Amino acid sequence: MDITAIAKRAASFEANKKLFEAIAVQNSEKELVKINQGQMLKSKNAKDQTIKPAYTPKYAAFKGFKNPNLKLKGDFQKDMFLETNERSGTYFMNSFDFKAPFLEARYGENIFGISPSNIKVAQKKPSQEYLTLYYNQVWKS
Repeated sequence: MDITAIAKRAASFEANKKLFEAIAVQNSEKELVKINQGQMLKSKNAKDQTIKPAYTPKYAAFKGFKNPNLKLKGDFQKDMFLETNERSGTYFMNSFDFKAPFLEARYGENIFGISPSNIKVAQKKPSQEYLTLYYNQVWKS
């Protein structure tokens, strides 16, 4: 193992850190979307607040609970996705389902994203992905 080559690969990885962070998050899409879906099913948004406005009394009786969980047939949540932006180091979630703009307008833009109470759980998979990328790019090359 040539230590100079390893040092160069490590420096290259560091220089492209935002790209590798974005890749790690994107590779974790399935897990992160699942966390967001779980929040919705508990009627919580990305700020750990209850999704409002509450259902009408008649619809709440039909659903069996008072606040929206954003699931009727499941298409909206099934079509959720995550996109990353390597330049800004940000990500966003949304749904390809046609109801997404309506639901976001009705219940707020905070229906998408990871809530503070789920941050530690959500960081696990991207962190593992990042370490794997580092190992593969620096040590395994």
